[in-house]
Order: sequence, then structure tokens, then C-alpha cells
Amino acid sequence: MKHINKVLVANRGEIAVRIFKTLHQMGVASVAVYTEADGGSMHVSEADERYLLAGKGLADTYLNIEQLVSIARQCKADAIHPGYGFLSENPLFARSVQEAGLLFIGPTENAIRLMGNKREARALASKLGIPIIEGATGEIPLLMEKASHIGFPIMAKAAAGGGGKGMRVAGSAAELGEILESTRREAKKYFGNDEVYIEKYLPGPRHIEIQLLADHHGNVVTLFERECSLQRRHQKIIEEAPAPMVSDSLRNKLMRAAILLARDIGYRNAGTVEFLVQDSNFYFLEMNTRIQVEHPVTEMITGIDIVREQIRITMGEPIPFSQEDVKINGHAIEARVYAEDPAKGFLPSPGKVLYHKTPEGKGLRIDTALDKRGEISSLFDPMVSKVISHASDRETARKKLQHHLKNYVLLGVQTNISLLIDLINSRDFIEGNIDTGAAAGFLERKQKEGGNEIDNNLLAMAFIFANPTNDHQGKNTWHRIGAWRLLPTTKLLINKKLLQQRYLYHNAYHMSITGRDREITYRLLERDSHSMRIDVGGNIHTLFYHSVNGEVIFQHEGVTATVCPACHLGKETLREINKNPVLEGESLIKAPMHGTVIKINVEPGDEVNKGDTLLVLESMKMENKIIATAKAYVKQISVKDGDMVEDNSLLIQLTDKLI
Repeated sequence: MKHINKVLVANRGEIAVRIFKTLHQMGVASVAVYTEADGGSMHVSEADERYLLAGKGLADTYLNIEQLVSIARQCKADAIHPGYGFLSENPLFARSVQEAGLLFIGPTENAIRLMGNKREARALASKLGIPIIEGATGEIPLLMEKASHIGFPIMAKAAAGGGGKGMRVAGSAAELGEILESTRREAKKYFGNDEVYIEKYLPGPRHIEIQLLADHHGNVVTLFERECSLQRRHQKIIEEAPAPMVSDSLRNKLMRAAILLARDIGYRNAGTVEFLVQDSNFYFLEMNTRIQVEHPVTEMITGIDIVREQIRITMGEPIPFSQEDVKINGHAIEARVYAEDPAKGFLPSPGKVLYHKTPEGKGLRIDTALDKRGEISSLFDPMVSKVISHASDRETARKKLQHHLKNYVLLGVQTNISLLIDLINSRDFIEGNIDTGAAAGFLERKQKEGGNEIDNNLLAMAFIFANPTNDHQGKNTWHRIGAWRLLPTTKLLINKKLLQQRYLYHNAYHMSITGRDREITYRLLERDSHSMRIDVGGNIHTLFYHSVNGEVIFQHEGVTATVCPACHLGKETLREINKNPVLEGESLIKAPMHGTVIKINVEPGDEVNKGDTLLVLESMKMENKIIATAKAYVKQISVKDGDMVEDNSLLIQLTDKLI
């Protein structure tokens, strides 16, 4: 038996905070590592000890095996927990930890290597009789040739990929060449291995995974399944356990397949075997040799602390329960809150958080590393937190999650909270009729109908009730908007769009608007520094807000909006708001977010057409194409490959004149 008294967590963010929590409960000392970019993060303050990683980029810090092991030895840690992402599925890291005389809280180097290469894992699963999807391996010319025989659409995958990275769908041979190239580039950057392979893309499968634990005494126990079909960019956003619409027969088949694979490779520690399910058929997808992001839903329905079991298994203890002992208690659903804009193709939204408040309640769990304020860096994944609800049945858990998401406040950056609320309220989700394309299909329908917006009149009244002060002029809302008369008119900019409206003023807490056929009353019921409740004709609305420099940022049921008096706008701001989107004369292409330039596709003098990719900007571990909005010529390029750029900084200058 090996004792663990101190653990270094080679990770950051919410997973580091979550691991520290269990370490503290076990009486095990915790060690955090951090970079200059996240020195103020919660995971740093939550640890017993903390060490600064030398270097700037990920390769020099969180992916620097030598430095991490050196710090672990320096602080006299007994073990290293890799969390998820970063080096968690790197066999060289596991070996280096062990060679340094430390314990690696995870599986063996061999198991990581076998399952880490998705191509080899597929071959092993097939050998064991576990069904796999038709696919092909080899160099790009061979993959192009085999794709035509398999049939489109085709999924291109990184052999060493994971976590939704290194996956793209090609609908035709014309698309496949570029997709294979970009997949190889992403695979090389994130996984250090540019090997790719292809699979037949299944239309509308479900993504079901089996959580298991395996010890050094030959015991392998599953903790049942999770439903992970709701995804964006092939990354999960809503997960639940147990999976709806999964029969006992299918559950048992999936569990047997997972156990068979784990036993064959001599697996140890926590792991997850993932499958695609279509109708009554299932296919092996991959095995993740680490703790999963979505592990909380399994912990909620089983009462088993997976991190605690990881540590016990690493110390050589047997799993203290049998398969028969593990029971499903109720239902749990997890929603991942991301700093991104679903209405703009999930464009990352890094930046400063002005106000952050998480909900509270029975059967609720929040995993996050963000305090009331902070900064969401463009260097890391855009996930901010996970909101998990647990109840005796699925419908109750769903309603509780909806309530908690409506009361989850994050102001200063765009988030996907509104989309999460819409998804769990959709008929397909309520009925359990979901697949891996459900989120994309739902968003497409939503965009055709029009995105979610807060009622402009409600925002105008809330702005007046908020009564923001002007730091520079010392004037309140009444001075800036104008003196109120019987039918005053106010001019506000709501999300940079002008609103002019006449209101009936009763008193400072009671206004009304006369519509075509009725009068709508607005009464301020209560207000504190960041929230208010407004009675609108008998319906009560809760809005969260933050005032800064005369503007007020509001959030209502996950939707955000910015409101300010129109009279505050200068000529430059007005010109930006009213600019013609059609290219006339010259146009400046600016960065839509903080990020790193990874590929420039044009040169000065090139002619481009609407929709052409000008360059590729990486932000929050995602590649984002910056495209031309009209036919033009490239006049000037202000960046080069590898440059880190800030939000709204100049990238490329276009002109309508032939150069």
C-alpha cells in the first residue's frame, strides 16, 4: 500500500478546484501550478501550496512535462493528478511522473498509449468483437481515395485527438482536402501528433458513454451511462445520467463492452468508454483515459466521488463496492456555461467579467473557478462553469436546471446560457428525442425565427429604475435623459440600436406605456446593487445588471443587452453603429476577439470575394475563420503568423480599387 500525503494538480480552472475539494476532504495536501495569465484564478487560492510556471505559452507551462515534474519533486509531492485536457492523456507524462518516483493518478502509460491513438483503439475494439464504424487510415492521398468508396459525408479525425478537438465533417471530396489539412494542423498543435483518419459520418446518432473504475486487484466496476448527445463543434454542452431512452438491454450491452475492453488492456483507475448509438445498434467511438468533464452527473446519481476513488486506486486500495452495490438514484443533468456567442457561430468571447453570481439550491452543484469578477483568457478553453441539477426524476431535474440557469449571472462577456435554457425547454429534449445534431438543428431553426431578445420597453424601464450615475459628469439618469413631464420621450441605445419611446410617469417606481389597445404598467418591486424585480402588467421579471461609465448591462433569463443614453454617443461611435455593411471605398477588418493568428491566406494585392477566408484566428482553443464581407482587394496586412491580437485590433485593410 502506497500512501499519498500531497498531490500536485497539473491543471487549472474548475477541474483543479474540484480535485482540491476532494483532497481537502481526504486530508491530503494540495499543490497548484499557475501562469502569469491566471495568477489571480480561484484554483491558485484554493490550494495549500502554489508555484508559478516559468514561460508564456502552453508549451512552456501547462504542457511542460519537465517543469511540472520538477515542481512536484521540489514541493515533495507524492503524486500528480492531471485532471482533463492538457497532459492528462499523454503517455510520456505518465512515464515521466513514475520515473521521478511519483505516483500518477490515472492509468498506466501503456493503457494511455493504446487508447490515445484512436486508430489503434478502433482496431483493438474490432478485434474484441465490439462494433466500429466503417473508416480508413493512411496518408491524405489514400484517405481521399478511400473516402469516395465509403461515401460522404465523411468525418475526419485526429488519431491522437480527444475532447471534441481534431474532428471535422466533409460533405464532399472538394471539402475533404482542406478539412484534412486543418485537422492535421490542429492535431499537431494540441496533441503533438498530426496523424489523421476518416470514418463514415453517421446521420443523427446518440452519444452514450460508460463510466468505469478499475483497480489493481482485477476489479472493474461501471457507474452506468451518460447521455452526451447535445453538442456544439463536436464538444458536449449538456449531459445527463442515466441516459433517457436507453433500455436495460442496451445498457447491459454497453457496460459489457466497456468492461471487456478495460480488462483486455489491463486498465487501472477511472476511465470512460464512448459509443455512438443509432437505433438498436452501437459502435465503439473511443476510450478517454482520464476523468471526464461531465463526471458530476454520475457522482450525483451514484453518490460515488470519482476523484476519491482515483486516489484510493492509485494507493493500491481495492474498489470498496461491487457492481451490484452501485445503484441509480434519481436523475442528474449538467449544462456547461461557455463564454461564447451562439448567434455568431459560437464565436469565443474572452474578456473581463464585470459581475458573476451563481445560483443556490438543494440538489444543485456548481463547478467553477470564477469568482464574482475576473477575466476569461483567450489562451484557454471557453468553459466558465458547469451547472448540475439532481432530482428524483428527469423532469424535476430539468425544471430545476432551467430555474438555476435563469438565475446564473455572468455579465461582461457573451455566454451560451440562453441557448442552454432553450435547449432543455425544447420538446425534443423534454421527450428525450435528442442526437448529436440536435443542438445545431435547434440553433438553425431559432436563428430563422429570430434570436432571443429582451423586450426593449422592459429594458428602458429597467435602465431608468437602475438609475446609473455618470462618473465623469456627476449626473444621474434623470439629468441625462431629460426632465420628465406627463408624456416624456426618452432616447436610448439598446445594443447600439436607437429606441425612442413616450412613457407616462407616475412616480420614480411606477411608469406605464400606452399601446394600441391597452396600457402596460411597470412597477419596481425591489432592487439591490445587481438585481431588480419588475412587475409588468401582473407578470414579474427578474433582471440582473451592472452599471459602468453610464452604460448598464442587463441579463434576463440568460439573454444580455447593453443600454445607454443616445446623447452620450460621439461621432465615431455613431459612425460605427450606422456604417454600411457593403464595402464602399475601403474597409478595415478587425479582430472579433482576443486570439492568435495561425494562418494568413492572402497577400497584398490579392482579389477576394465575399465569403473568402482572409485568415484564421485561434481563440480559446478554437479556430475561427475571418472572412471577406464583399468583393475587394487586399491593401494592407497588419499582422503576421503567430501574432497575438486584441479584440477590435486591425487585421487587414481592404479596398474596392484594383492595386
